[in-house]
Amino acid sequence: MHSPRRHARLFLLLLLVAPACRPQEGQVVIRPPNEIEFTAKVNARPFNSGFVMPGYHAVVWKGGHAAHAALLKADVSDRQVLKALESLGAKPGDNLSMDAWDKRHDAQSSAPDTVIAGPPVQILLRLPGHRDLVPLLSVLEDRAGRGLEMRFGGNEINIPKWKSGCVVCLYSCPGSKVGNARYTERDYAKGVTRFRVRSGTLPRDGTRVGVVLRLTGAA
Repeated sequence: MHSPRRHARLFLLLLLVAPACRPQEGQVVIRPPNEIEFTAKVNARPFNSGFVMPGYHAVVWKGGHAAHAALLKADVSDRQVLKALESLGAKPGDNLSMDAWDKRHDAQSSAPDTVIAGPPVQILLRLPGHRDLVPLLSVLEDRAGRGLEMRFGGNEINIPKWKSGCVVCLYSCPGSKVGNARYTERDYAKGVTRFRVRSGTLPRDGTRVGVVLRLTGAA
């Protein structure tokens, strides 16, 4: 039989090792105080040149309605990601109504000009052949050059309306859990920018990679 002291040492070892473990398919690994990770598959070709909303969705749950057009198809749901970030103490901005999208062509509406609010989030990729994590922006081309300022918007109330499965959007979208404060839905409607994958930066489609969401400070 193992002594209580040995059990205590084993338990302490597990606590020390757990934060460094890699996620299994369908699992969100939570690394306090500020980081989560999950797996996803590369889907660059449809993201670059698909018929429906190319260059819009960065990460979408593989079971969501928008998965076909996403750069990365996540093995976990958008709701799993939302709850994981909340478990770290992050409070979502929840400031985007559906009008932000629905009225994007309406010059009289201010909703499409709304910028996503919430705590800042860094999006990093764990790619084969790379020792260090790779920032999402470094694999993207952004012709307008504003870049990414990702925020934990949450938008949980909107999940049943679209069932898009969107985890990370490149615009201030009411369907996203994390969205980009640098571009609004009005910008999308006007074609202000067009995101594409930077050639040679990602492995081939279907390759499973890690996606790290890191909270970086207060909103």
